[in-house]
Amino acid sequence: MGKSLTDIGNEGSPWLQGLKLKANLMRWSELKALNEASPLSPDWLNEPRHVHIVGAGGIGMSALGHILLARGHRVSGSDANVNAQTEALAKGGAIVFQGHTASNIEGAGTLVISSAISEDNPEVVAARADGIPVFHRAQLMAALSNGAKVSLAVSGTHGKSTTSAMMAHILTETGANPTAILGAVYPPFGSNVRVGDPDLVVVEADESDGSFTLLHATVATILNVEPEHLENYDDNPKVLWDAFEMFATNAQKTVLNGDAGLRKSPFKDDPFVQYYSFTSGHLLAKNIQSVPGAMRFDLFFGPASCGTFSLPVAGKHNVSNALAALASVAQARGVKSPLQFGAMARTLESFAGTLRRMERKGETNGVLVVDDYGHHPTEVAATLRAAKDFYARPLTVVFQPHRYSRTQQLGHEFGPSFEAADRIIITELYSAFETPIEGVSGKIVLDAVKKSFPGKPILWANNLDEARQLVLENVGSGELVVTMGAGDITRLGPQILNSLQK
Repeated sequence: MGKSLTDIGNEGSPWLQGLKLKANLMRWSELKALNEASPLSPDWLNEPRHVHIVGAGGIGMSALGHILLARGHRVSGSDANVNAQTEALAKGGAIVFQGHTASNIEGAGTLVISSAISEDNPEVVAARADGIPVFHRAQLMAALSNGAKVSLAVSGTHGKSTTSAMMAHILTETGANPTAILGAVYPPFGSNVRVGDPDLVVVEADESDGSFTLLHATVATILNVEPEHLENYDDNPKVLWDAFEMFATNAQKTVLNGDAGLRKSPFKDDPFVQYYSFTSGHLLAKNIQSVPGAMRFDLFFGPASCGTFSLPVAGKHNVSNALAALASVAQARGVKSPLQFGAMARTLESFAGTLRRMERKGETNGVLVVDDYGHHPTEVAATLRAAKDFYARPLTVVFQPHRYSRTQQLGHEFGPSFEAADRIIITELYSAFETPIEGVSGKIVLDAVKKSFPGKPILWANNLDEARQLVLENVGSGELVVTMGAGDITRLGPQILNSLQK
């Protein structure tokens, strides 16, 4: 279970001593300064404009592009590479350029950038020179969300994409027409964005760079908090705590995970706060069981039973995510009866799961392949345990560490995370375009796993092709392979399946 907000705020940072992070992201303080110097009002969206999105291929940036198009704005954008997101934007009516040059912004009245876009980007340089306003994606997200009559924002170290998708699913299945901006593709929507009523908005609130502090949600939900992305919070867990506290206090109502140590937070006696939990709280799940193809649980609103329900995604952590989604929608709608909670919970029995979250890629010659985005020690442990229980097969995991900074910061903590795996393959890390840090590689994770499980088969792969070969040499019929990480390892699953067919 993650450390509480209070724990993070009080513990100091001895484990950060000697840390030399080289992340390229905008820091929280820089985002705050940018927003104060150049605020973006929700009214800005009411007048049609030509908006140019730098980095339009990002999943979050592309979602904003689709919403701008739906609201009558002209959209152009650029990215270093063409991908599914840029192609979808082009089909929707945007003009998308491959590569970044000053000429791409011709005719644009506004630029939107993410934290990953540097000030020396030629399009940003040209916009500054021509006096074209440059806004951060967090500001545009806040304008879309804060301008809605009802907005639900979910944040936390883990589970945001699944929980926000569950919220949108509940709303659509109960007759509402939400606009949803998710961090992962939800198959029934065919995208990570759903364009609906602009006055009912569900957003995944990004804590990595402080973006979520600009939101003033109707309901703010915090799933869990662990020290991560501290390079953007002055390497100080207390500053991270301050950001989460700001996100919560900015909202009209708050939903907190009572099992994640959040009860000690300053919101514990606030009448506008609800807790969800497996033990005690306003909304409870009890008698949780993993059965073939589902998680089964009894739902209680206080002492009152709402019924028994099945969730078609694996793991107790997803039952917790379901509680968060139910509590959040209930807070937004004023739901207070067990019957109403039961009706909402029943809709989750058709929840489809998001892509790259325990996504089943296929089965060939008796080998089942599942892909997952997990890249933090807690996520890896929860997902592998869920996969082991859900599929009841011998489990081989291929894990690709993510970023030099994260591996330096957390690499040594990954060892115990692989307890549920029977065979472990660690690959070289995925840099995500970070500058290399001397002495940091995927072997930090490899060594941590070997130390935790000296008796398990633990293998090293320099690249994904070596990992594929190791899977083919070691995995047999009736087994499960989980490819895991936030980088390009998502390509490996289909490659394994194709090789198994030969």
